[in-house]
This record gives sequence, structure tokens and C-alpha cells, in this order.
Amino acid sequence: MATSHLPSFRRRALSLSSFNVPRRYHTPIFLLQGLCLAPAAVGFFHQLSRAWYPPLYDPTHLFHVKSTPLIYYVSMLWCLLVGYWSSILTTSMARRWLYRYQVTNVMLRLLVLTGVNWLGSYWIYRSYGPDQPIWIWMTISGLLLLANVSKLMWTTAIDPKYQSKFASPSPINSLNSLKKTSQDIHYRSTVVRVLVLPLMVVLFITMFAMLFQVAHMRQTAAPTHMQVDAKPHPAFSHQPGNTRVMVFVLSAWTPKSYEKRRVFRETTMQLIADADPNVTFHVEFVIGQPPTEQVRATMNAKIEQEIAEFNDLKILDTSDKYEDLSEKVYTAMEWMDQYQFDYLMKTDDDIFIRWDTISKELRAMGKQQRYWQGLAYWNIPPIRDARNKNSEMDYTLPIFPPYTAGALYILSRDVVRLIAGVGGPRLFVKNEDQNLGIWLFPFNIRPIHDRRIQQIDACEEDMIAKHFGDFDEPGAIGGTMYDMINNLRQGRKMCEGFRVNVCAMCYPCHGKATNWREWNFACNDIKGVTLLNPPKLTIID
Repeated sequence: MATSHLPSFRRRALSLSSFNVPRRYHTPIFLLQGLCLAPAAVGFFHQLSRAWYPPLYDPTHLFHVKSTPLIYYVSMLWCLLVGYWSSILTTSMARRWLYRYQVTNVMLRLLVLTGVNWLGSYWIYRSYGPDQPIWIWMTISGLLLLANVSKLMWTTAIDPKYQSKFASPSPINSLNSLKKTSQDIHYRSTVVRVLVLPLMVVLFITMFAMLFQVAHMRQTAAPTHMQVDAKPHPAFSHQPGNTRVMVFVLSAWTPKSYEKRRVFRETTMQLIADADPNVTFHVEFVIGQPPTEQVRATMNAKIEQEIAEFNDLKILDTSDKYEDLSEKVYTAMEWMDQYQFDYLMKTDDDIFIRWDTISKELRAMGKQQRYWQGLAYWNIPPIRDARNKNSEMDYTLPIFPPYTAGALYILSRDVVRLIAGVGGPRLFVKNEDQNLGIWLFPFNIRPIHDRRIQQIDACEEDMIAKHFGDFDEPGAIGGTMYDMINNLRQGRKMCEGFRVNVCAMCYPCHGKATNWREWNFACNDIKGVTLLNPPKLTIID
């Protein structure tokens, strides 16, 4: 027989515990066999450390990690299964190779097999990411299961010569069928004992653990707008169950803004008393640090008196310059993110707001998630003319993501957390309304278009935000905030006496003196405002 010329260690039956190789090869073979366990061992202790000390954020510090200690413990079972099957595959392949090749050749093959195991495990880990521990090790174990089954099928069906060395030799041809049956039984028994049984045990434990996890999360999970790490705000402490709306009004250190805050309090804020009793608004004016020492010296005494009298003005540790509006808005959201509330509303100190209408709509809508309402714009390119105060040279892409006008927009609590409650770098452009769209674009959150919010000198009876900015001449829009509050208090139409011949954006223009289409705008009831004839798009390198 051909095997009679093999060395004695080749002729003896090989076991999983010993390869029957010359003594000088014992240590190298043992080390090569043990290297196959490295990915499973590293994974096991990594999952153990995460189970004991669960991370709060992923390595980018951008997103919350969703895996719980129970998930990490279950993934440890899959790591053990991966180590067991890696050992079985490496041992069985070493046995087969030792039957056919020289020991040094077998050691090289084992080294290659170990390298493939390591690289494959690392690639799968990188593909899934750090917050999918069970899927990572289930995938690796699935590939090892396929490799073990393929190896058994190969050695049983395609390589009978290798299998025959484990069977008792017989010269009687009539026993061939019995040998074949014995080999099939041995093959099936090996599959069940080595592969199926361990897999079924781990699968059942995983299934029951995940069912328990789902039941536990249903019992303990709180809505996103009720952040467990946020603290109650004193303004909402006596209104349990109410819809809580935090409002920040963007203002400045200038004498003109000081006067606007006074008018804002005496006019539009008076409508808060008419709001739905189940909706609570808390209003804070927001300013930054004085832009110059001259401004500080001129306005500081007035600002301090204003804070002492009204206690509704917050001075943030950020710039108060016009070109830094985006940073001021972001800092305001960071400050408000520490509190519990249901909605955040942002507006300016020259906007007349229908608090009564907004409160009724919020009450009817209830608490929402991923909610963003405002006068929406889409496919708007940056202004590249440096002479324009709203020009944008730092934003390199040809168009802005969808955004809402800064006159007024409403965000649900979870959206504020996505903007200001997670780590990571932030891009700041000059205009804060466009910056909001940039921040929310990666989360695939799109604004709900509301044409009732206007920034031009138009007036419509159903508006919820009317702009009272500077229009160069006194009485340009037909009245003041005092006139508008008086109209409402005396039962007149809100826009009586105001300039109504200007066609408000996205409203019908029949019978109006102006038409927003002539201003190169187009409107979509869902998407909002865009340009009728957009200019040539530009990209800044």
C-alpha cells in the first residue's frame, strides 16, 4: 500500500488533541493552532469590557450607542462559538494537510489560514461598525459554519482516500457498502455534534435574551422629548402634563434691539394670555457678548436693569455680531438642551407672533418627534456677491439643503438634541436659517412648509408670524405692533390698516400690486419656496 512508506507519525490515526508530529514541531504547530483563537478572544474581552462599562457614544462621538449590557453578553456567546468553530476548522485542516504534505508545508498553510481568519474578522467588524456586536459575531460564525460544512462534505464525498484511513481495512468487496454507510453516519454525527448542537444552544439563548430586551425596553423607554439627562425648568414645574414650549427670541446689544424687546413684551407677548391653557410658553431673549467695549459701556447699565426687571434676557458666551448669528443660535440651543421641554420655538425681536393660534395647533397635534415647521426654502444657491450682506463664501457646495426662514420655526425636542446635544464638529455659515438646514440634513429631517410665516412687508389674516423690521420709511407697512395688538383686542381684522396690497410669499397674488413670481420665486405647497430661474451653480474649491 502507498501508506506503508509514510513515517510512523503519518500512519497513526490523528486526534484533535495531538497531531503525532515529531517533537521539534510540537510547539510551532500548537502556536499556529492557537492563533486561530485570537479574533474570538479579542472580541470576547472587548464585549466583556463594554458590558461592564457601556459606552455612551460611538468612536466618532456623534451618535448615541444603542447596545445594552445584555446585548454585549449575548455577543460574548457568539465569540465563544466563533473560537470553537475556528479551532475545529484549523485542527481538521491541519490533520488533512499532515496526511498529504510535509510538516513545514503544513505550517505555512496554517499561517495563511490564520491570516485569512484575522483579516476576514476585521473586515466584518469594520463593515458593521462598533454598535452591532451580535451581528458582527453572527456573521463571522456563519462563515465559519459554512467553511466547516464545506470541509466535511469535501473530505467525505470528494476525498474518500483520506476518510478511508479512519475505517478498518477489509479485503471483502461486499463490505464496501457498509463502509460507505458508516462514513455517512460518521459525517452526519460530526455535523450534529460539532456544528448543529452548539449553534442551536447559542441561537436559543440569543432569541430569549432579545425577547427579554424588547420587553424591558418597552417598559422603561421614555419618549425622546423627555430626555432623562435633562433637568426640569422652573417655568414648567407647575404645569404637569402640559405641552411645554421653550422660546428664544434672537436679539442684540444695540439700542434699537433694546427698544424692540420693550415693544415685543408690550404687544405680541400679551397674546400668550390667550393661548391654550394646556400649552405653556417660556420666552427668553438671547444676546451674546458685547461686540465692543464702547457698546458695553453704553448699554451695560440698561441691560442689567432689564434683566433685574423682567428676568427674561440671557447673555450667552458667544459673539453678538451679525455675521456670527449661526453660532449664537447654536449656543442658545446648547443652553436650552439642558432642560426638559416638548418644543423649541425660535423667533426674532421684530416679529409679531400669534401665540394663541400656535398654542391651539400644538395642543391639537400633541407631542411629536422629528418635527420641524417653518417657511421652507429648497434648492437655494448661496449668494456669491461679496457686496451683499448675506453673501456666503465659506459654504463650498452649489446649493443649500432645505431650510426655514429665521423669522419663526418650531422644532420638536428630539431635533434640538440632534443639533446641540451630541458631540462632533459643526459647520457655521453666515445665515442662521440656512445653517439649520445644514445641521439637520445628515439626519434626513425635512421642514414642514408653513406659508403663514413671512419676512417681507406683507400682511395676511391667517399669518402666525408678521415681520416688523426696518423698511426705510416710517409707516411703510401701515402700522406698528401696537396697532396690530389693538386690532385683535378690539375685534378687528389683524391686518386692518396695514399694507395688504403686497403679495405674501406663496399666497395667491390676484388683485395684488406685486407678484412673487416676478421676484424669481416659485412655490410648492409641500416643499416651499425655490427660485423660478436659478443662477449658474458655483462650487468653491
